Parts: sequence; C-alpha cells; structure tokens
Amino acid sequence: MPEKLKSRKFWFALLGALLPILAQLLTEAVSMEAALQLSSAVIVAYIFGQGYVDAQAAAASAFISSISEETAE
Repeated sequence: MPEKLKSRKFWFALLGALLPILAQLLTEAVSMEAALQLSSAVIVAYIFGQGYVDAQAAAASAFISSISEETAE
C-alpha cells in the first residue's frame, strides 16, 4: 500500500473524486447527485485501470518465469 501512495495515478484519481463534491459544496453549480456520479465514475475508472495494470504485470511476470524455466532445462 505505501507504494500506491507514491503513485501519481492514485493522487489524480483522489483529486478527481474530491473535486466534484467540493465544487458542489462551494458553488452549488453542480447538483449533489451529479457530483457523486462523477466521483463514483472516477473511482471506478481508477479501480478498473489499476486492476488492468496489475493483471498485465502479473501476466508479464508469469511469462518471464516460464521462459526462465524453459532456458534452465
């Protein structure tokens, strides 16, 4: 988890999730429902995006391990 706190993607997702709610609280130019929808969309996009990146890293690691095992034989 500490490496996630160093991630620019994490901080921009957090900022993107908080800004619509903050805009609604300060200016009321955005309805609370729209602000929550926007914030939820940012959070879901981050979760799916990070899941995709993690899956690709795991697949690459497995591929490299399989190649290493083949060359060791």
